[in-house]
Amino acid sequence: MSYPVHTKAIICYIEAHIKDAKINYEELERRIGFSTAHIRDFFRQDTGYSLAKYVRMRKVKCSAIELINTDKTILEIAYAYGFSNPETYTRAFQNLTGMTPSAFREQKLIVGKEELAAGVYGIGILKEQNVYTKRALHKDDSAILYGVPKAAYGVYGGSTPYPICLKVCSEYLGENVAYHFIMATSTAAFRLVWNNDFWDLSNVDIFHALQETNDVYRLGAEALGREFSFLERKKHSTKKEFISFIRKHIDEGYPCIALGVIGPPEPCVITGYRDAGETLLGWNFFQDDPEFAASMETDESGYFISRDWWHNTDTQAVMCMGAAVKEKLTTGQIMENAIAALDGRSDHCYAKGIWAYDAWKKALQKEHGGSAEENYAFLYEKLLCHNDAMNCLTDGRRCAAAFFQEQAKRSAEHGEEYRKIGKKFNRCVKAVDTMRALYGEEADTDGMLKAFIDPDIRKKTCELIECAQKADAEALAMMKHVTSKRKPSQ
Repeated sequence: MSYPVHTKAIICYIEAHIKDAKINYEELERRIGFSTAHIRDFFRQDTGYSLAKYVRMRKVKCSAIELINTDKTILEIAYAYGFSNPETYTRAFQNLTGMTPSAFREQKLIVGKEELAAGVYGIGILKEQNVYTKRALHKDDSAILYGVPKAAYGVYGGSTPYPICLKVCSEYLGENVAYHFIMATSTAAFRLVWNNDFWDLSNVDIFHALQETNDVYRLGAEALGREFSFLERKKHSTKKEFISFIRKHIDEGYPCIALGVIGPPEPCVITGYRDAGETLLGWNFFQDDPEFAASMETDESGYFISRDWWHNTDTQAVMCMGAAVKEKLTTGQIMENAIAALDGRSDHCYAKGIWAYDAWKKALQKEHGGSAEENYAFLYEKLLCHNDAMNCLTDGRRCAAAFFQEQAKRSAEHGEEYRKIGKKFNRCVKAVDTMRALYGEEADTDGMLKAFIDPDIRKKTCELIECAQKADAEALAMMKHVTSKRKPSQ
């Protein structure tokens, strides 16, 4: 849709303020440079909608993504989008869609990106899932995807950045998939890694999960039946290459996932660009962290604004989950990948899968692993590494259990076996929860450090590591048994 520049600017302003109770017309006048009366006139002439009706329509459409993908009450959603009461929200929703919000939620209709103007995308209510459509790149030096859900620790109850980013992107593209499903299909739910040489804070990085470091990124997208593009930063890579990649996909309405941009090389979501790609916008897990966000600005939509993203040497790759182009992975294929992640093996200095438990336990049992006399910062780093392993297992195995419990309901042939596998992963989670309780509240760092160097607590921790390892090993054996009996198409 090609609108005059002022109308496009108004559309962008509305998207950035979609959760405001009312449009601030004084600010809009300052932004656009015309009186409210004139703005209303040319907006209606260009779009066919009165400004008030358009705003109400956009609020309803944007709220629909939360109806489909969250457990928020209709009351919470109504207030979040600036409706004064649920009755007003219901009337507006019904006038636009022909059904109440509760009926819409029950029918799980498709909500995802639609083009609002050239280079501007937002949330729409769709007749069918988004498909890939080639179109000429527009000549503007900016493009933005509004309404992409926030990627942050804790959303969807998860703590693993890449699956959270995938979930965010899939929601925006109109696909309602559970976080535990993405955790399982990407193999993140089954990973555990330990560096035999030192206490390594990168142990939990998802790229360690499989033999090939980038496979885990590809699997997460391909499991959903979507095309996958990946650009890695190498010695001779250029900023121009990265900008070209990002612009191509954003211009077609697809969010990108990048490693780095702000802070460490953790995944983040790129939702737009300005200045022909020199400036990036999106959601980053560290955008509210003062340590990493000093040079960053925040857009009125909540997206970060980063101009020095290329100077961050931790900006290591950019990728995109694109159009739905093939069948999703079968349960059997997902399980084979899970086995590859969970199987015990050595990879250079890393112990992976169930072998990682032995390496973790060995590190805790070493006398120099945590003495009261050692450097506080070094001891704290060890505690963080230990805590990361617990968080990795809690988030991962809980999702693994949920995945197999879901598959049990769908499979007449293997249902009972899937239920048993799910129970084994839940047993692992229980062991880790008991382990975590030994260290007290995470807010009490001193208390956790004292517990960490306590010999009795270390001994109990090692016993619980063995319990978790046993549960994982039994789940692994069951998966191998089921896989050996399955037909290739299952």
